[in-house]
Amino acid sequence: MSEARVEPLGERALLIQCGDTIDIAVNARALAIAHAVTRAGLPGVLDIAPAYASVCLRYDPRAWADASDVDTPCARLVAAVDAIVQSLVSADGAGSGEGEAPRWTGEATHAESRPSKQISTTTHDERALEIPVIYGGDSGPDLDAVAAHAGMSREAVIECHTAAEYRVAMLGFAPGYPYLLGLDPALHTPRRANPRTRVPAGSVAIGGAQTGIYPRELPGGWQIIGRTPLELFDAARAPPALLAPGQRVRFRQIPASAPENKTPASITTGQRARHDRARITVLSPGLLTTVQGGARHGFGALGVGGAGAMDEVSLQLANLLVGNARDAAALEITLRGPRLRFAHDALIAITGADVDARCNDEHVPHWRPVLLRAGSELNLGGMRCGTRAYLAVAAGIDLRAVLGSSSTDVNAALGPLQRPLAAGDELHCAEATHPLCSELWRACATHPCAGVAGQRHVVASRWSLDAAAWFDATAARPIRALAGSHFAHLDSASQRALFGATFRVGVDSNRVGCRLEGASLRLTAPIEMISAGVVPGTVQLPPGGVPIALTAEAPTSGGYPRIAQIVAVDLPHLAQRRPGDAVRFVQTDLADAQMRYLERERALATLEHHLRWRLREAW
Repeated sequence: MSEARVEPLGERALLIQCGDTIDIAVNARALAIAHAVTRAGLPGVLDIAPAYASVCLRYDPRAWADASDVDTPCARLVAAVDAIVQSLVSADGAGSGEGEAPRWTGEATHAESRPSKQISTTTHDERALEIPVIYGGDSGPDLDAVAAHAGMSREAVIECHTAAEYRVAMLGFAPGYPYLLGLDPALHTPRRANPRTRVPAGSVAIGGAQTGIYPRELPGGWQIIGRTPLELFDAARAPPALLAPGQRVRFRQIPASAPENKTPASITTGQRARHDRARITVLSPGLLTTVQGGARHGFGALGVGGAGAMDEVSLQLANLLVGNARDAAALEITLRGPRLRFAHDALIAITGADVDARCNDEHVPHWRPVLLRAGSELNLGGMRCGTRAYLAVAAGIDLRAVLGSSSTDVNAALGPLQRPLAAGDELHCAEATHPLCSELWRACATHPCAGVAGQRHVVASRWSLDAAAWFDATAARPIRALAGSHFAHLDSASQRALFGATFRVGVDSNRVGCRLEGASLRLTAPIEMISAGVVPGTVQLPPGGVPIALTAEAPTSGGYPRIAQIVAVDLPHLAQRRPGDAVRFVQTDLADAQMRYLERERALATLEHHLRWRLREAW
């Protein structure tokens, strides 16, 4: 086992680098380290995602904070990880091999303060999994192009592709998407000059020296040589991914008459969110309204990202204002809101962007508990300031969790709904019987008009949170960031521009990433990149020179230079910038970033305690 290098990826993640090449031996080291770190059960570890030659470890700094120690939480965790790696190096020196590695079978690694589940592993004495493939024709439109590039016949390409045994190096790009090592060099083929906007689910493809399988319909530029009828990913299945890092795979040709891919009965395209006792009906959905709660942890090894709220603080505050857990399911509303009908009395809170909120022509105030009467229609219009508002309902929106979270990952089509809200959707809310809300509900019942003449549908508390203490969508506010792993590879002008120029939020920004238009950044020389772990806040630099700041639906891995990492406490501020708004970065360091994160979490905990008391009191 060779030495590994551990580096921070912001204040909430580490990247363990095991090598700088793509080969089976280096990949086996990465998988062995990921397995060892998982088995160690380190406190606060939320996710462990191995890649080709690295391991990304996401963690909660609060689990490693010690006021009596001068070291940062990151430094203490790095020391613990280094000790694990050194134990593997010593074991290797004593004679253990690194040719084999554990296989991930999809059990989650998740922890609030300690891992509550371990990623299951198996040895590799089982036979390689056979993947049936229909080659050529409509299923493999690029088979002829691959054959021409290789100087081989179609039949020879198929024979060569099915003769090899492959190893799953990593899952990434999309949940369940396997990157396979072992492709015969004769079949190495450049990616398409013009990527497709839609690649069918199950497509077996070649990209450079790798082969892979698209788990669902996705855009992509690899050469499609065939298609498998197998479902590579089903969130309702255990394990959800058909393949896992470290697993051995072979392909087998089948005739074109093989059955088509099946859509799992548990997740049907276009499924409505209907429940037996629906409380909220979506009359119109707004521009982009999604169900969001806490991030999804523990499935990064299967290519599953976290998702969750773009502005996690505003989500948590909305939930706290109605007595919910911080990560309860609520609505994230982008730029223009929905129109909703409430069949029953509902206690709500609206936070985040200053959205025009009216209920039956009555103004609905923000940042406080508000009771809407049965039959009310809540109309959320445009945003006067900011981009994303949050609507929480007492007891939370009652949707089944998918892989541990009710959050919607729009890009991955993952979650209870898999998509934004649509007209006609009906959402059920659990009965609001939480003791924190009981006094508030009684107060609502005895204040039918909240002291305002003519108001019959809206009853609001007399007190509210100070929005200015938690929310700032001002474009003039700088965004703090750390220099990234590849910052030094920028030319001097680009280094100055990154922390000096003003960028603008691009119009095609979304929940995956924020395009930062303006100054074009350049490297001093091209870098031979290997896909490695990324997290929300990672700023990548594609070849075009326009940086992209990854946000809530960030993939688990990325192949572009990592030039900066936005600090966690400023990600909510970036989330509230709208297309055309200015973004200016100011450089900070890891110690400052972790200090600010810990201070924010302490402030939220104090506020939560205060609100629990406040919700018991009279208005």
